[in-house]
Amino acid sequence: MASIIVLLELEPSTEVLDAGEVDVGARVRWVHAAPGDPDVPDDPAPRTFCGLDTAPLEYEPYRPSGPGQPWYPPLHRTRRCRDCEAALRSL
Repeated sequence: MASIIVLLELEPSTEVLDAGEVDVGARVRWVHAAPGDPDVPDDPAPRTFCGLDTAPLEYEPYRPSGPGQPWYPPLHRTRRCRDCEAALRSL
């Protein structure tokens, strides 16, 4: 596996935003992992390791700083997808 892309599944927002405004208050529901696209390694493959469509998920620029570091951002430790994690362990 060449690369792992970290993606965020955000809580749906109930706040109405003006055109062009970014919802900075969006909460992270789950943190998922996807393999890198073989043709464009910085882009995710179409599905996460747990089988979700990656299109609606938000890109997270986090990358582990070295061997033994978690695949997910430590800030979101409690929000990591256990199915993605299990799939990563089996690689």
